[in-house]
Amino acid sequence: MSGSAPSKPRLSIVIASCVGPPFISRCLESIDRQRHAADVEVIVVDRAGGEVAAGIRRDYSWARLIDAPAGTSIPDLRRAGVLEATADFVAIIEEHCVARNDWIATILRCTRSDAAAWGGPVSHADYDRRTDWAMYFTEYNVYMPPFERGPANDICAVNCVYRRDVLLRHLPPPGGGFWEAGLNRSLAAAGERIVAEPEMVVYKTGPFSLGYYLRQRYLVSRAFAGDRRRTASPLFVLAYLILAPIVPPVLLWRIGRRVRAKKARFDRFLRALPVLVPVSIAYVWGEWVGLLLGPGRSWERIE
Repeated sequence: MSGSAPSKPRLSIVIASCVGPPFISRCLESIDRQRHAADVEVIVVDRAGGEVAAGIRRDYSWARLIDAPAGTSIPDLRRAGVLEATADFVAIIEEHCVARNDWIATILRCTRSDAAAWGGPVSHADYDRRTDWAMYFTEYNVYMPPFERGPANDICAVNCVYRRDVLLRHLPPPGGGFWEAGLNRSLAAAGERIVAEPEMVVYKTGPFSLGYYLRQRYLVSRAFAGDRRRTASPLFVLAYLILAPIVPPVLLWRIGRRVRAKKARFDRFLRALPVLVPVSIAYVWGEWVGLLLGPGRSWERIE
């Protein structure tokens, strides 16, 4: 007598693994604490290999581990996980983040509506160090809480969930770059409904050393600008290359305005300014090099 087919999970959670503990461990533990109350599968796509992969297999055997070649970009790691997912909905969380204790329950509640994608805020972990606050304000000033629930044009790739059938139709090709800049724009252009959900919260964790973060900020900016170079007009590229020296103060002003508008620890923003200055310079320098020379190997070095 043949056995019955295994039931399909309600949700697939995909995590790209690059740097290993303590980040991937904290992320998986935050999922483990709540996965028992729901029918979910967790897929970790790992490019670190070695002891990192062995530790995931040993300590988190309930997660499905997929080995990827060293140097695979984070978007391509996520892409591989989406292709392996079996649920009708696919959630993405970054290994540097931990999920709030109701993250899965909130996602499952969202998926009862008719939207194609949902995104939540990225909150801070009440850091002790200026570098971590500088990282948080630089990368997530658009996605800081508080959020208003409702239609959105963009959601953060470290805290999002998609209907898998829609996601597969719009999934960028291998090497397709940032999801925020491509995938979500494609969904919006196709008339798919994207929703901001304030209760779907993750926390960005640390710590990061200043040297490490400056390098990562440069690589991310170069990768983004290198991809943008393919479609940007020569006039835009020339204007940016000439005007780049005035961009860091403009960038800092925009970040500060958003932090103050959201009342998101503006005191910490002021305290982090001595670090935010070199971070903003690394940000612009990466874009300058990317627009001039392309992304190089920056994609495979981003963690």
